[in-house]
Amino acid sequence: MGCGRSLTQFWVKLRAMAHTRYAEGAGSTAVEQMMIRVFPFVVFSSFLFAQENAGRVLPADQALHVLAFGDFGSGAPVQAQTARAMARRHEQQPFNLGITMGDNFYRCGVRGVDDPKWKSRWENLYTPLGIPFYATLGNHDYGHPPVICPAERGSPDAEVAYSKKSKSWHMPARYYSFKAGPVLFVAIDTEGWSRKQLEWIRTTLEESTGDPEIKWRIVYGHHPIYTSGVHLNERRIGELREELLPVLKSAKVDAYICGHDHDMEHVRADGMDFFICGGGGARLRQFHGTKPGTVFRHVSYGFLDLRIDQSTMSVQYFDSKLNPLEDPMPVRTHSPTN
Repeated sequence: MGCGRSLTQFWVKLRAMAHTRYAEGAGSTAVEQMMIRVFPFVVFSSFLFAQENAGRVLPADQALHVLAFGDFGSGAPVQAQTARAMARRHEQQPFNLGITMGDNFYRCGVRGVDDPKWKSRWENLYTPLGIPFYATLGNHDYGHPPVICPAERGSPDAEVAYSKKSKSWHMPARYYSFKAGPVLFVAIDTEGWSRKQLEWIRTTLEESTGDPEIKWRIVYGHHPIYTSGVHLNERRIGELREELLPVLKSAKVDAYICGHDHDMEHVRADGMDFFICGGGGARLRQFHGTKPGTVFRHVSYGFLDLRIDQSTMSVQYFDSKLNPLEDPMPVRTHSPTN
């Protein structure tokens, strides 16, 4: 009995220390690094329900050039090919920010902050661009579905913890917000969906309405709300349409960006633009049916390119050969008073 009580107290103390060090933004000591490697599920579980407002990362008056992509961490040659197209686009007109739509590491996520996938499937390909990336989680980052990963579950909070080790990778929590230029970005965790997260999203968006620096609101995550892809009848997508969509509409969100379906699709509905950019490197899939409101769709590897200033947001899909795809390019405008 005494041994069991002591062990329980050790786990509680370990989790509390890890959580405190993370919340305070302190650097990890050598002992803490060892504990993360040896006890990843104990340490990372302390982060599991974290959310965070990461504050302002780029000045309010700075125009943005944003790179967006998802469903990429396959390790296949097409992932590297698509990353090279991103680099060429960056050479032409530099990005100052990147966002990912999840499924960052196939097929079962990463096991910890020292997983070799970090180097081969992230650092070697995207860090050379020299910009910060703000990532979200997909189902494969959790090691879902279990039939694919029965014994090798990914640790989503290893992806949170890796933010301490990387110059390019930023995931301050499983879901979080940040401000860049005239935009509020809300990065959500659709695989770990909950009422608690929904209320946090509602509050975050409502609080932004009185911020004179915010002209645009962009929410991004893994699962679509509208799609013509193979997942169009998936339960989680139905939940997001029923629960999340009314919150986005009420807050007058401008765009929702996602992945999950391995294709590219632009849907215009409910006063918003919905962009799927799931062609980052995983095996492509064909469309199933047609979604009313679809104005563009294409099956290829590639990425989404967004330009945003105080009054205009323009968006363009590029394939892995750097061909622009949607014509005409979608543009949204705001009056200076918005």
